[in-house]
Amino acid sequence: MRKRGETVGIVDFGSREIRVLIARQDSDGVIQVLGHGAEPSRACISQGVIQDLNAAQVALKKAIATAEKEAQVSLTSLFCGVNGKNVDTFIREGKVKIEQQIVDSALMNSALDIASHDILAPGKRVISSVTAQEWYVDDLRVMDPVGIRGQILKTRVHFALVPMVIIDNLITCVNSQGLEIEDFIFTPLASAQGCLTPEEMELGVAVLDMGRSTTSLAVFRDYSVLGTQCFEWGGYHLTRDVSAGLHISFAEADELIMSYGISNDLMEADDEEGAPTEGSLIPKESKVSGTPLKLKSNVPGTPSIVSRADVEAIIYERGKELMTKVRQYLQARGLAKHLVCGVVLTGGASEIKNHVELANTVLQVASRQGFPTGLEILPQAVRTASYSAAVGIIRHAFAYRAAARSGRIDTDGPGMPLISRIQKSLKKYFF
Repeated sequence: MRKRGETVGIVDFGSREIRVLIARQDSDGVIQVLGHGAEPSRACISQGVIQDLNAAQVALKKAIATAEKEAQVSLTSLFCGVNGKNVDTFIREGKVKIEQQIVDSALMNSALDIASHDILAPGKRVISSVTAQEWYVDDLRVMDPVGIRGQILKTRVHFALVPMVIIDNLITCVNSQGLEIEDFIFTPLASAQGCLTPEEMELGVAVLDMGRSTTSLAVFRDYSVLGTQCFEWGGYHLTRDVSAGLHISFAEADELIMSYGISNDLMEADDEEGAPTEGSLIPKESKVSGTPLKLKSNVPGTPSIVSRADVEAIIYERGKELMTKVRQYLQARGLAKHLVCGVVLTGGASEIKNHVELANTVLQVASRQGFPTGLEILPQAVRTASYSAAVGIIRHAFAYRAAARSGRIDTDGPGMPLISRIQKSLKKYFF
């Protein structure tokens, strides 16, 4: 393996922005962000899928150039977060006997291969993060089993099966800039790495990364991944409702949402009679006294002045509906009981006023907003909740590099050592 040093580059292909960060880890383990770049991506990325490859390449090129200029570093590779529609996730175990009574990297690879048995699916590729692997020797958990003596080695691994159309086009986009993808990480896991504390991950917590077109969920307890999910909705659904209800542009709808947020009064009242009437997104009983608002982009022939109460009602009803879907998912899978530390909301849509309070009310657990943690982050822009996943990719990148140096993982292939071994095994028997 060629030596890459201690500087990494990462990319987060979001529906609002393509974000690139360059970071360095010092000899004492301190991680600093050296440079960052971000370019709008609304026209080229949606729900993790590249919609316009040329536009995505242009945006990525600009983001890389900005980050490299600030960091004074030239990148050769990127670590990449991956998310999107139709992603299947699994948590599997693999066991092997420790023949020589001491664990080595070959035994670890064998355990991983057993855990991955029968998870391949047509049109999908396997993603597994080194930060989402657990290791046990004789049923006792260890952080790094290499050199440990025992009888049985067991691993517990989180896998994500991602549509190849997502993976292949991300690789194409990055390769177009003369770079390679060193490794992938499933975005819900990256978000957790980026904003959760060790205490939360031990005691029990869920992280909800609320993006523009998707919302990612990951649940942890005892440092174990209990479940992950990618919901096919995000802050854009609130934007669409406000735009449709008031007949205004998406841009103005975004402005209203960020200006007024989720109404405390409506949360307290939770008036069920405020449900939308058929054919209208404005609740029929929301015509109460309120500050009149002058619209800037309303369609001709529609009201140019509306009540603030109408705007707040639309935002609240949709926000409550989406948070209720999260509650139902957690309850249906028995995950709600593990949330000792509640739910951490992060991502761009978590910045909507009173979104955390809405989570408190609907999920009935303590909630907080999650910001990037664990790094000495220099750029002010990276301190926002929108960068939690990007910072988590950085933490994953250095964990991956450390595992590669120690021999724990095989770095053969474009950042997917496990799938490389699986494919080699298939070729051995079928090609």
